[in-house]
Amino acid sequence: MRILDCGFWISLLVVIGIGCATGCESRTGTSASGSPAAPSRVKPVYGSGSILGVVKFIGTPPPRESISNQPCHAGAAPLKDETVVVNSDGTLANVFVYLADAPESDGSDRPAAVLDQVDCRYVPHAVGVQVGQPLRIRTSDPKTLHNVHLLASANPPLNFGLTDAGAEKTVTFQQPEFIRTKCDVHPWMTGYVGVFTSPFFAVTAEGRGTFEIPRVPPGKYKLVAWHEQYGQIEQPVEVKDNEPVQVTVTYKAP
Repeated sequence: MRILDCGFWISLLVVIGIGCATGCESRTGTSASGSPAAPSRVKPVYGSGSILGVVKFIGTPPPRESISNQPCHAGAAPLKDETVVVNSDGTLANVFVYLADAPESDGSDRPAAVLDQVDCRYVPHAVGVQVGQPLRIRTSDPKTLHNVHLLASANPPLNFGLTDAGAEKTVTFQQPEFIRTKCDVHPWMTGYVGVFTSPFFAVTAEGRGTFEIPRVPPGKYKLVAWHEQYGQIEQPVEVKDNEPVQVTVTYKAP
């Protein structure tokens, strides 16, 4: 493992300190300090409909670059770039899918979502939360300094360090947006947090390009898919009580 000089660590600690001065809470804080006042939102109203879908990828996927995950902890698994992950069945991972025009509601009663750091990668690469819903950001990497830098714009940006396995911090967001998350110590580490104004969203995963949005009230909606590389796709969808709707979203290689 390459040993980094003292100047690097001093510079990094200065970066973390500056970030915390502008966007961090206490080490055991519960929500993002300095967040804009939360709009008045009611509790979610659920229905008996559901949306079952798949996100397909047409064309030749770009090759995934291997990443040298040093400096990281001893025994860390090898890594590959996660910007575009096409599963073996031709489906696309890490796609956020949501109902753009569903009624806004408060997610503070929802269980916390979890964003972990494992072998110097974000797990999952893409995680969704509702406004007000807690997000537990943690690390499973032993004796490894991570700098969690959330590049938010609608919400206050956050920048804090986690230094050992089991360390964590819980944050919330009050405005919808897609937030790129990176680590200043390990520059290949990147992920995305999707913040939504309703509970009607899902994220496709590596190895599984399907998604389900359950308990949707009846109505006509705009279904939106968003991917960090290939952007946004929209299509109409109508949901009826007790009737699952089958949806296919298709991305094509440029």
